[in-house]
Amino acid sequence: MADIKNIFQLIREKSSRMSKSQLKIAKFLEENLDTVPFLTVANVAKQVGVGEATIIRFATNLGFSGFSEMQQSLQEHIRKRLTTVDRLNLTENIYSEKQRLATDVLLDDIKNIEQTIQTIDLRVFDAAVKQINRAKSITVVSLRSSYALGYFLTFYLDLMLKNVQLIPDSDTMFEKLSSLRSEDLVIGISFAQYTSRTIQAIEFVKKRGVNTLAITDHHSSPLARLGDLTLVASSKLPSFLDSFVAPLSLINALLMTVAETNKMNISQHLSDLEELWESEQIYYSPSK
Repeated sequence: MADIKNIFQLIREKSSRMSKSQLKIAKFLEENLDTVPFLTVANVAKQVGVGEATIIRFATNLGFSGFSEMQQSLQEHIRKRLTTVDRLNLTENIYSEKQRLATDVLLDDIKNIEQTIQTIDLRVFDAAVKQINRAKSITVVSLRSSYALGYFLTFYLDLMLKNVQLIPDSDTMFEKLSSLRSEDLVIGISFAQYTSRTIQAIEFVKKRGVNTLAITDHHSSPLARLGDLTLVASSKLPSFLDSFVAPLSLINALLMTVAETNKMNISQHLSDLEELWESEQIYYSPSK
């Protein structure tokens, strides 16, 4: 039986060879991890819009004997990780009452965080932290709506490691990427709809032997297939907006872990910065 912890890694590894129908199944599984373990193969097939045989082939392609074995593994995973969202008993009608909109949006964000916790591979997370720590330089590619995430990550990584740059647009992107080598790291951040330039950036540096880390929303996303390492955070929201609460929380976890593993060096560096900030009055303080 394939390990539940490896399912999403398997999806990422095999997604380039998956049909459109299988990619739809992979996305449905990731987005409905709290319900899929209790649905019949017929129900899953109906909701995804594919045949039952396609569902079964999907399970076997991941290394299970069939849908039942994959479902048993998912059920065991759910039993180990009961979510707070399950206990909140959310309404079935999404945003049906205007006066409840704010509460419903917040609850959706909670669900995104819970789903991110369920699907995260801590071994990949640990490998990402190690890759960040040993990189000679770090370049973050984060375009359009993902720019805010990239800026936040770059701001704090640069405070800690002093070797980080952000590429917020594509005008001079390839010139900045062309000097990178195998000891460097490029972090690509993109969520559906995925920006073509971010994908092109990761393709470009991979050909040059540069290490890559992808932060995206699905293991079947085009960015995930390119990253040497991939961290996934749910960003579902029944709106034209992206929900970046879970991705930001994942980035927070990444930053905190990087800081913890470099505590002595980072503490000294931040202490020096505090003196600089105070002398230059970077941050507001009330008059004494």
